[in-house]
Amino acid sequence: RLSRLVQSMLSMSRLESGEFVLKPELFDLSELLLSIVVSQEQRIEQKSLNIIGLDKIENISVTADRDLLHQAVYNLVDNAIKFTEDGGSITFDLKAENKKTALSIINTGKGIPTKELPFIFERFYKVDKSRSASKNSTGLGLYIVKTIITAHGGVVTVNSKENEYTAFKIILP
Repeated sequence: RLSRLVQSMLSMSRLESGEFVLKPELFDLSELLLSIVVSQEQRIEQKSLNIIGLDKIENISVTADRDLLHQAVYNLVDNAIKFTEDGGSITFDLKAENKKTALSIINTGKGIPTKELPFIFERFYKVDKSRSASKNSTGLGLYIVKTIITAHGGVVTVNSKENEYTAFKIILP
């Protein structure tokens, strides 16, 4: 099994070299999101996390590369779980707005300091070097998310308020 760092490096080099070709197909993004969250059920239960909004998300189909989008959404869900305090909550929202699809993932917790926000999508950037969760972090997850979403003609944004929440939003055409 390849280490997370090696897998991330391979993904990154393929993305950067333009070696990857998007394989767009029409699929249900809500189904993809649900399958990712369900695959993380054990971690969610271990931390007693409150999952909000999944029951209200619309079925929205997108034409995109399913595997790449899976990787991007997985990275965001993985981070949300990792950085939400025990007993905290993660809120999901998926909707169509102005011929675009918007997916928001908002988690309670420590948040990201305002001065760090401009850098979090850069390669190898880790917000808090001292955080225990960063021990198994490559600092590539958000860079890969941004690269995948950009390749689809989309945008990924982040908002955060320290000691309250972090909100990521993906907008796809």
